[in-house]
Amino acid sequence: MRQYVQSLTRLYSVPFESFCYYALKIAHTDEEARSFTHPTEDVLEHLSVGLGIPIDELRGFEARRRRNVARLYAELEAWIATPEGRQRYEWAFPPKS
Repeated sequence: MRQYVQSLTRLYSVPFESFCYYALKIAHTDEEARSFTHPTEDVLEHLSVGLGIPIDELRGFEARRRRNVARLYAELEAWIATPEGRQRYEWAFPPKS
């Protein structure tokens, strides 16, 4: 969710910390809240109102991200299991000596 909020701030040319403070009411010193790993209901409500996205959908951001990462990792492993994939992988990431 942090990456999503950061992309919004870039889109509107607003500093991330300022957006978090003014739009989401997150204190400048609260780095943990700005990580968005466990957003409070207040933060989710502000985002929901500002973005027009239901709170339940916002709550699902992290779960979807984990599923996407797991899916991509499985696809990468399947690709590396092929001879062509293994060759390309070893070319791109040679073993360190």
